[in-house]
Amino acid sequence: MSEVAQPSVSRRAVFLVGGYERNDAAGFFRRIGREMDRFRKCWSVDATLGTPVEAFKGAATTASVDYHGPDGTCRSDITFLSFDDMVKHDGARPFMVRLGAYLLAFFDYVFSGTMFRFFATNWRFALYFLYPFVTLVFFAWLGTIAYRLTGALPLPGGPVIPALVGACVAYVVGRFIGQRYFVFHLMDLWSFSREHLHCRRPEMDARIDVWASLIGEQTSAADYDEVLLVGHSTGGALILDVAHKVAERLVAEGRPVNFKLVTVGSTSLKVALHPAAKRARERLEALAGYPGIRWTEFQALTDIINFYKCDPYARAGLTHQRGDQFPRQYQVRIRDMLERDVYKRVKKNFFRVHYQFISANSRRYFYDFFMICCGTRPIEAVRGDTLPLAVEAGKTAEAVS
Repeated sequence: MSEVAQPSVSRRAVFLVGGYERNDAAGFFRRIGREMDRFRKCWSVDATLGTPVEAFKGAATTASVDYHGPDGTCRSDITFLSFDDMVKHDGARPFMVRLGAYLLAFFDYVFSGTMFRFFATNWRFALYFLYPFVTLVFFAWLGTIAYRLTGALPLPGGPVIPALVGACVAYVVGRFIGQRYFVFHLMDLWSFSREHLHCRRPEMDARIDVWASLIGEQTSAADYDEVLLVGHSTGGALILDVAHKVAERLVAEGRPVNFKLVTVGSTSLKVALHPAAKRARERLEALAGYPGIRWTEFQALTDIINFYKCDPYARAGLTHQRGDQFPRQYQVRIRDMLERDVYKRVKKNFFRVHYQFISANSRRYFYDFFMICCGTRPIEAVRGDTLPLAVEAGKTAEAVS
Protein backbone atom coordinates (compact mmCIF):
# COMPACT_ATOMS: atom_id res chain seq x y z
CA MET A 1 0.00 0.00 0.00
CA SER A 2 1.21 3.55 -0.63
CA GLU A 3 0.05 7.00 0.21
CA VAL A 4 0.76 10.55 -0.86
CA ALA A 5 2.92 12.02 1.86
CA GLN A 6 1.81 15.47 2.96
CA PRO A 7 4.66 18.02 3.21
CA SER A 8 4.54 18.33 6.98
CA VAL A 9 8.27 18.67 7.70
CA SER A 10 10.14 21.44 5.94
CA ARG A 11 12.99 21.88 8.46
CA ARG A 12 14.53 19.08 10.48
CA ALA A 13 17.47 18.53 12.81
CA VAL A 14 19.03 15.07 12.99
CA PHE A 15 21.61 14.13 15.61
CA LEU A 16 23.17 10.72 14.99
CA VAL A 17 25.36 8.59 17.23
CA GLY A 18 26.76 5.65 15.29
CA GLY A 19 28.36 2.44 16.42
CA TYR A 20 31.69 1.84 18.12
CA GLU A 21 33.98 2.36 15.14
CA ARG A 22 37.02 4.25 13.94
CA ASN A 23 35.12 6.03 11.18
CA ASP A 24 35.26 9.77 11.77
CA ALA A 25 32.82 12.46 10.65
CA ALA A 26 34.66 13.07 7.38
CA GLY A 27 34.35 9.37 6.51
CA PHE A 28 30.72 9.33 7.55
CA PHE A 29 29.75 12.22 5.29
CA ARG A 30 31.77 10.82 2.38
CA ARG A 31 29.72 7.65 2.70
CA ILE A 32 26.49 9.66 2.97
CA GLY A 33 27.44 11.46 -0.23
CA ARG A 34 27.90 8.16 -2.06
CA GLU A 35 24.68 6.71 -0.65
CA MET A 36 22.79 9.84 -1.71
CA ASP A 37 23.14 8.80 -5.35
CA ARG A 38 21.33 5.53 -4.65
CA PHE A 39 18.66 7.36 -2.66
CA ARG A 40 17.95 9.79 -5.51
CA LYS A 41 17.76 6.99 -8.05
CA CYS A 42 15.51 4.80 -5.91
CA TRP A 43 12.86 7.45 -5.24
CA SER A 44 13.34 9.74 -8.26
CA VAL A 45 13.92 12.73 -6.01
CA ASP A 46 16.62 15.36 -5.70
CA ALA A 47 18.79 15.63 -2.59
CA THR A 48 21.97 17.66 -2.21
CA LEU A 49 24.50 17.30 0.60
CA GLY A 50 26.16 20.49 1.77
CA THR A 51 29.67 21.01 3.12
CA PRO A 52 30.22 19.51 6.60
CA VAL A 53 31.14 21.97 9.35
CA GLU A 54 32.91 20.87 12.53
CA ALA A 55 31.96 22.02 16.02
CA PHE A 56 33.22 21.42 19.55
CA LYS A 57 36.72 20.43 18.37
CA GLY A 58 35.46 17.63 16.18
CA ALA A 59 33.01 16.17 18.69
CA ALA A 60 30.23 16.96 16.22
CA THR A 61 30.01 17.78 12.52
CA THR A 62 26.95 19.12 10.70
CA ALA A 63 25.99 19.11 7.03
CA SER A 64 22.69 20.19 5.51
CA VAL A 65 20.70 18.14 3.02
CA ASP A 66 18.27 19.92 0.70
CA TYR A 67 15.51 17.56 -0.43
CA HIS A 68 13.11 18.13 -3.34
CA GLY A 69 10.47 15.56 -4.23
CA PRO A 70 6.83 15.24 -5.28
CA ASP A 71 5.88 15.49 -1.62
CA GLY A 72 7.56 18.89 -1.19
CA THR A 73 10.89 20.25 0.01
CA CYS A 74 12.81 19.89 3.23
CA ARG A 75 16.13 21.02 4.65
CA SER A 76 17.65 18.65 7.19
CA ASP A 77 20.65 19.61 9.30
CA ILE A 78 22.36 16.28 9.96
CA THR A 79 24.85 16.26 12.82
CA PHE A 80 27.19 13.31 13.29
CA LEU A 81 28.15 12.98 16.95
CA SER A 82 31.68 11.57 16.99
CA PHE A 83 33.59 9.49 19.50
CA ASP A 84 35.99 7.83 17.04
CA ASP A 85 38.92 9.35 18.94
CA MET A 86 38.08 7.13 21.92
CA VAL A 87 37.75 4.07 19.69
CA LYS A 88 41.14 4.77 18.11
CA HIS A 89 42.68 5.27 21.55
CA ASP A 90 41.31 1.92 22.71
CA GLY A 91 42.70 0.21 19.62
CA ALA A 92 46.14 1.79 20.06
CA ARG A 93 46.75 0.17 23.45
CA PRO A 94 49.24 -2.71 23.68
CA PHE A 95 47.62 -5.98 22.69
CA MET A 96 48.01 -7.60 26.10
CA VAL A 97 46.26 -4.61 27.71
CA ARG A 98 43.40 -4.93 25.21
CA LEU A 99 43.22 -8.69 25.78
CA GLY A 100 43.17 -8.29 29.55
CA ALA A 101 40.42 -5.67 29.39
CA TYR A 102 38.40 -7.88 27.05
CA LEU A 103 38.70 -11.01 29.19
CA LEU A 104 37.65 -8.97 32.21
CA ALA A 105 34.59 -7.77 30.28
CA PHE A 106 33.78 -11.23 28.93
CA PHE A 107 33.82 -12.94 32.31
CA ASP A 108 31.94 -10.02 33.86
CA TYR A 109 29.13 -10.61 31.36
CA VAL A 110 29.26 -14.35 32.03
CA PHE A 111 29.39 -14.37 35.84
CA SER A 112 26.87 -11.54 36.19
CA GLY A 113 24.40 -13.70 34.27
CA THR A 114 24.14 -11.17 31.43
CA MET A 115 25.31 -13.63 28.78
CA PHE A 116 22.52 -16.01 29.78
CA ARG A 117 20.05 -13.12 29.56
CA PHE A 118 21.31 -12.59 26.00
CA PHE A 119 20.45 -16.20 25.18
CA ALA A 120 17.04 -15.87 26.82
CA THR A 121 16.33 -12.59 25.01
CA ASN A 122 17.87 -13.14 21.58
CA TRP A 123 20.13 -16.14 20.96
CA ARG A 124 21.52 -14.66 17.74
CA PHE A 125 22.93 -11.70 19.62
CA ALA A 126 24.34 -14.10 22.23
CA LEU A 127 26.31 -15.86 19.48
CA TYR A 128 27.59 -12.47 18.33
CA PHE A 129 28.74 -11.84 21.90
CA LEU A 130 30.61 -15.17 21.95
CA TYR A 131 32.27 -14.63 18.56
CA PRO A 132 35.47 -12.86 19.72
CA PHE A 133 36.04 -15.28 22.61
CA VAL A 134 35.51 -18.41 20.51
CA THR A 135 37.85 -17.02 17.85
CA LEU A 136 40.56 -16.31 20.43
CA VAL A 137 40.21 -19.87 21.73
CA PHE A 138 40.64 -21.06 18.14
CA PHE A 139 43.88 -19.08 17.81
CA ALA A 140 45.17 -20.63 21.05
CA TRP A 141 44.15 -24.10 19.84
CA LEU A 142 46.12 -23.67 16.60
CA GLY A 143 49.14 -22.57 18.61
CA THR A 144 48.81 -25.63 20.84
CA ILE A 145 48.62 -27.96 17.82
CA ALA A 146 51.75 -26.34 16.35
CA TYR A 147 53.50 -26.71 19.72
CA ARG A 148 52.68 -30.42 19.95
CA LEU A 149 53.61 -31.20 16.36
CA THR A 150 56.93 -29.38 16.68
CA GLY A 151 57.55 -31.02 20.05
CA ALA A 152 57.32 -34.43 18.43
CA LEU A 153 60.35 -33.62 16.29
CA PRO A 154 63.91 -34.37 17.51
CA LEU A 155 64.88 -30.73 18.03
CA PRO A 156 67.39 -29.38 20.55
CA GLY A 157 66.42 -27.04 23.37
CA GLY A 158 63.56 -29.00 24.85
CA PRO A 159 60.21 -27.18 24.78
CA VAL A 160 61.68 -23.80 23.84
CA ILE A 161 61.51 -24.15 20.05
CA PRO A 162 58.03 -25.78 20.05
CA ALA A 163 56.78 -23.01 22.33
CA LEU A 164 58.16 -20.35 19.99
CA VAL A 165 56.63 -22.06 16.95
CA GLY A 166 53.27 -22.38 18.69
CA ALA A 167 53.32 -18.73 19.73
CA CYS A 168 54.28 -17.62 16.21
CA VAL A 169 51.48 -19.66 14.63
CA ALA A 170 48.91 -18.26 17.04
CA TYR A 171 50.23 -14.73 16.46
CA VAL A 172 50.38 -14.87 12.65
CA VAL A 173 46.99 -16.54 12.19
CA GLY A 174 45.46 -14.38 14.90
CA ARG A 175 46.83 -11.18 13.43
CA PHE A 176 45.45 -11.96 9.97
CA ILE A 177 42.04 -13.25 11.04
CA GLY A 178 41.74 -10.92 14.01
CA GLN A 179 42.13 -7.80 11.92
CA ARG A 180 40.32 -9.00 8.81
CA TYR A 181 37.27 -10.23 10.71
CA PHE A 182 37.17 -7.51 13.39
CA VAL A 183 37.98 -9.83 16.31
CA PHE A 184 40.29 -7.37 18.02
CA HIS A 185 37.93 -4.49 17.36
CA LEU A 186 35.06 -6.40 18.97
CA MET A 187 37.29 -7.11 21.95
CA ASP A 188 37.59 -3.35 22.43
CA LEU A 189 33.86 -2.90 21.88
CA TRP A 190 32.94 -5.22 24.73
CA SER A 191 35.58 -3.66 26.98
CA PHE A 192 34.13 -0.23 26.24
CA SER A 193 30.56 -1.43 26.82
CA ARG A 194 31.43 -2.90 30.20
CA GLU A 195 33.33 0.19 31.33
CA HIS A 196 30.54 2.52 30.22
CA LEU A 197 27.76 0.61 31.96
CA HIS A 198 29.88 0.55 35.12
CA CYS A 199 30.28 4.37 34.78
CA ARG A 200 34.03 4.02 34.29
CA ARG A 201 34.43 6.01 31.08
CA PRO A 202 34.50 9.63 32.29
CA GLU A 203 35.61 10.85 28.86
CA MET A 204 32.46 9.32 27.34
CA ASP A 205 30.31 10.96 30.01
CA ALA A 206 31.98 14.29 29.24
CA ARG A 207 31.37 13.80 25.52
CA ILE A 208 27.68 13.09 26.14
CA ASP A 209 27.46 16.36 28.08
CA VAL A 210 29.07 18.19 25.15
CA TRP A 211 26.61 16.62 22.72
CA ALA A 212 23.66 17.57 24.91
CA SER A 213 24.89 21.17 25.04
CA LEU A 214 25.28 21.27 21.26
CA ILE A 215 21.79 19.86 20.72
CA GLY A 216 20.32 22.38 23.13
CA GLU A 217 22.07 25.29 21.44
CA GLN A 218 21.29 24.20 17.88
CA THR A 219 17.60 23.55 18.53
CA SER A 220 17.21 26.91 20.24
CA ALA A 221 18.86 28.76 17.36
CA ALA A 222 16.50 27.50 14.63
CA ASP A 223 12.81 26.71 14.29
CA TYR A 224 12.72 23.01 13.49
CA ASP A 225 9.54 21.13 12.63
CA GLU A 226 11.14 17.89 13.77
CA VAL A 227 14.13 17.03 15.95
CA LEU A 228 15.42 13.46 15.70
CA LEU A 229 17.95 11.88 18.04
CA VAL A 230 19.11 8.77 16.20
CA GLY A 231 21.21 5.89 17.49
CA HIS A 232 22.61 2.97 15.51
CA SER A 233 24.27 -0.12 17.02
CA THR A 234 26.18 0.92 20.17
CA GLY A 235 24.87 4.40 19.44
CA GLY A 236 21.42 2.99 20.22
CA ALA A 237 22.51 2.81 23.86
CA LEU A 238 24.47 6.07 23.89
CA ILE A 239 21.63 8.09 22.33
CA LEU A 240 19.44 7.20 25.33
CA ASP A 241 22.06 8.78 27.59
CA VAL A 242 22.19 11.79 25.31
CA ALA A 243 18.40 12.12 25.29
CA HIS A 244 18.32 12.06 29.08
CA LYS A 245 20.91 14.84 29.29
CA VAL A 246 19.12 16.90 26.64
CA ALA A 247 15.82 16.56 28.51
CA GLU A 248 17.45 17.68 31.76
CA ARG A 249 18.97 20.68 30.00
CA LEU A 250 15.66 21.70 28.42
CA VAL A 251 13.86 21.47 31.76
CA ALA A 252 16.56 23.57 33.44
CA GLU A 253 16.17 26.22 30.72
CA GLY A 254 12.39 26.23 30.98
CA ARG A 255 11.99 24.91 27.45
CA PRO A 256 9.54 22.18 26.40
CA VAL A 257 10.94 18.66 26.15
CA ASN A 258 9.80 17.82 22.65
CA PHE A 259 11.95 15.63 20.44
CA LYS A 260 11.91 12.17 18.90
CA LEU A 261 14.13 9.18 19.55
CA VAL A 262 14.92 6.79 16.69
CA THR A 263 16.97 3.66 17.33
CA VAL A 264 17.94 1.41 14.42
CA GLY A 265 19.78 -1.89 14.71
CA SER A 266 20.23 -0.97 18.36
CA THR A 267 22.22 -2.93 20.93
CA SER A 268 21.03 -0.94 23.94
CA LEU A 269 20.07 -4.12 25.80
CA LYS A 270 23.71 -5.18 26.00
CA VAL A 271 23.89 -2.41 28.60
CA ALA A 272 20.42 -2.49 30.13
CA LEU A 273 20.43 -6.27 30.74
CA HIS A 274 23.54 -6.08 32.93
CA PRO A 275 22.72 -5.97 36.68
CA ALA A 276 25.28 -3.19 37.20
CA ALA A 277 23.66 -0.88 34.61
CA LYS A 278 21.59 0.93 37.23
CA ARG A 279 22.32 4.38 35.81
CA ALA A 280 21.29 3.35 32.29
CA ARG A 281 17.98 1.93 33.51
CA GLU A 282 17.25 4.98 35.66
CA ARG A 283 17.86 7.27 32.69
CA LEU A 284 15.67 5.14 30.46
CA GLU A 285 12.87 5.16 33.02
CA ALA A 286 13.16 8.94 33.33
CA LEU A 287 12.76 9.36 29.56
CA ALA A 288 9.39 7.63 29.68
CA GLY A 289 8.22 10.34 32.06
CA TYR A 290 8.41 12.99 29.33
CA PRO A 291 5.28 12.77 27.15
CA GLY A 292 6.92 15.01 24.53
CA ILE A 293 9.57 12.35 23.82
CA ARG A 294 8.41 9.79 21.27
CA TRP A 295 10.56 6.75 20.57
CA THR A 296 10.59 4.53 17.49
CA GLU A 297 12.79 1.44 17.17
CA PHE A 298 13.52 -0.54 14.01
CA GLN A 299 14.82 -4.12 14.18
CA ALA A 300 15.66 -6.86 11.67
CA LEU A 301 15.87 -10.64 11.92
CA THR A 302 18.75 -10.98 9.46
CA ASP A 303 20.86 -8.52 11.45
CA ILE A 304 22.38 -10.49 14.33
CA ILE A 305 23.76 -7.29 15.86
CA ASN A 306 20.42 -6.16 17.28
CA PHE A 307 17.72 -7.52 19.56
CA TYR A 308 15.02 -8.66 17.14
CA LYS A 309 11.43 -8.57 18.43
CA CYS A 310 12.57 -7.36 21.83
CA ASP A 311 11.06 -4.36 23.60
CA PRO A 312 14.18 -2.54 24.90
CA TYR A 313 12.17 -0.81 27.62
CA ALA A 314 10.23 -3.79 28.96
CA ARG A 315 13.20 -6.15 28.64
CA ALA A 316 15.16 -3.78 30.87
CA GLY A 317 12.64 -4.65 33.57
CA LEU A 318 10.85 -1.30 33.38
CA THR A 319 7.19 -0.31 33.17
CA HIS A 320 5.52 3.01 32.36
CA GLN A 321 2.08 4.60 32.52
CA ARG A 322 2.13 6.26 29.11
CA GLY A 323 -0.86 5.95 26.84
CA ASP A 324 1.35 5.33 23.79
CA GLN A 325 3.97 2.74 22.94
CA PHE A 326 7.44 3.49 24.28
CA PRO A 327 9.05 2.54 22.03
CA ARG A 328 6.93 2.03 18.96
CA GLN A 329 8.58 -1.02 17.35
CA TYR A 330 8.89 -2.14 13.74
CA GLN A 331 10.51 -5.27 12.35
CA VAL A 332 11.97 -4.59 8.92
CA ARG A 333 13.15 -6.91 6.14
CA ILE A 334 16.62 -6.08 4.86
CA ARG A 335 16.04 -8.08 1.69
CA ASP A 336 13.11 -5.83 0.79
CA MET A 337 15.41 -2.79 0.89
CA LEU A 338 17.91 -4.07 -1.67
CA GLU A 339 17.89 -5.39 -5.21
CA ARG A 340 17.95 -9.16 -5.23
CA ASP A 341 21.49 -9.55 -6.54
CA VAL A 342 22.81 -7.03 -4.02
CA TYR A 343 21.10 -8.75 -1.11
CA LYS A 344 22.34 -12.14 -2.26
CA ARG A 345 25.88 -10.75 -2.28
CA VAL A 346 25.80 -9.12 1.16
CA LYS A 347 23.44 -11.27 3.22
CA LYS A 348 26.24 -13.41 4.70
CA ASN A 349 28.28 -10.36 5.70
CA PHE A 350 26.64 -9.53 9.01
CA PHE A 351 28.47 -6.22 9.35
CA ARG A 352 27.22 -5.08 5.93
CA VAL A 353 23.68 -6.19 6.78
CA HIS A 354 23.93 -4.28 10.06
CA TYR A 355 24.96 -1.14 8.17
CA GLN A 356 21.94 -1.28 5.89
CA PHE A 357 19.99 0.39 8.69
CA ILE A 358 21.87 3.62 7.96
CA SER A 359 22.42 3.10 4.23
CA ALA A 360 20.31 4.01 1.22
CA ASN A 361 17.81 1.55 -0.20
CA SER A 362 17.77 0.40 -3.81
CA ARG A 363 14.15 -0.79 -3.50
CA ARG A 364 11.21 1.26 -2.32
CA TYR A 365 10.26 0.18 1.17
CA PHE A 366 8.49 1.72 4.15
CA TYR A 367 11.77 1.87 6.09
CA ASP A 368 14.26 4.11 4.35
CA PHE A 369 16.89 5.81 6.50
CA PHE A 370 17.39 8.66 4.05
CA MET A 371 13.66 9.32 3.75
CA ILE A 372 13.39 9.41 7.55
CA CYS A 373 16.28 11.85 7.87
CA CYS A 374 15.79 13.94 4.72
CA GLY A 375 12.22 13.64 3.39
CA THR A 376 9.09 15.55 4.38
CA ARG A 377 7.42 12.65 6.19
CA PRO A 378 7.51 12.89 10.02
CA ILE A 379 8.66 9.81 11.90
CA GLU A 380 5.13 9.25 13.27
CA ALA A 381 3.91 8.67 9.71
CA VAL A 382 6.29 5.75 9.18
CA ARG A 383 4.17 2.61 9.11
CA GLY A 384 4.66 -0.85 7.73
CA ASP A 385 1.71 -0.59 5.34
CA THR A 386 2.62 2.72 3.69
CA LEU A 387 5.39 4.13 1.53
CA PRO A 388 6.86 7.64 1.78
CA LEU A 389 5.74 8.54 -1.75
CA ALA A 390 2.88 7.50 -4.01
CA VAL A 391 4.13 4.78 -6.34
CA GLU A 392 2.53 2.32 -8.66
CA ALA A 393 1.23 -0.81 -6.95
CA GLY A 394 3.77 -3.56 -7.57
CA LYS A 395 6.77 -1.25 -7.23
CA THR A 396 6.60 -1.83 -3.45
CA ALA A 397 8.40 -5.15 -3.64
CA GLU A 398 10.24 -4.75 -6.91
CA ALA A 399 13.67 -3.35 -7.53
CA VAL A 400 13.73 0.22 -8.78
CA SER A 401 16.09 0.54 -11.70
